[in-house]
Amino acid sequence: MSCQLNKLNFSGIVGLFISLAFASSTYAETCYLLPVTSTKNTIIKKTIFPITSVLTGDNWYTDFIVSSDRSFNSYEATIVSEHTANYNVELNLMYGDRPFDQSYKKDNVTIAVGKPLRLLGIPKSIQDPSQIKILVGGINAIGNTYTIFVEGCI
Repeated sequence: MSCQLNKLNFSGIVGLFISLAFASSTYAETCYLLPVTSTKNTIIKKTIFPITSVLTGDNWYTDFIVSSDRSFNSYEATIVSEHTANYNVELNLMYGDRPFDQSYKKDNVTIAVGKPLRLLGIPKSIQDPSQIKILVGGINAIGNTYTIFVEGCI
């Protein structure tokens, strides 16, 4: 019974992401899922753990690669929490040769089950970012699990 329930939950989450990816905007934009730097997957699931040492740090940041063969007008991050919880959240556009653009930063944001948090990042210069760096973490969020993906939109 629990195996069937787990398959149903996973299928439901995948279905939610697929529907969000295709309905990412009410405008006539075309959006592309960006790969995570460490895995090359476009959707990643993480459980937040505390800082364990100076060497290992925490796992609050996730970086997504921006393809150099395409220029995007905006970047949209979608965060889905498995439990209603409060998170510290940032969306940063990273550039190789200059400081980053911080598009969103807020502490203690409530992300409720079934209500994804969507963040929008718009480049402030004509240069395209090389990565999108997302922070999802915080002391209040330790032990919580979320899934995230980022899209580049034309």
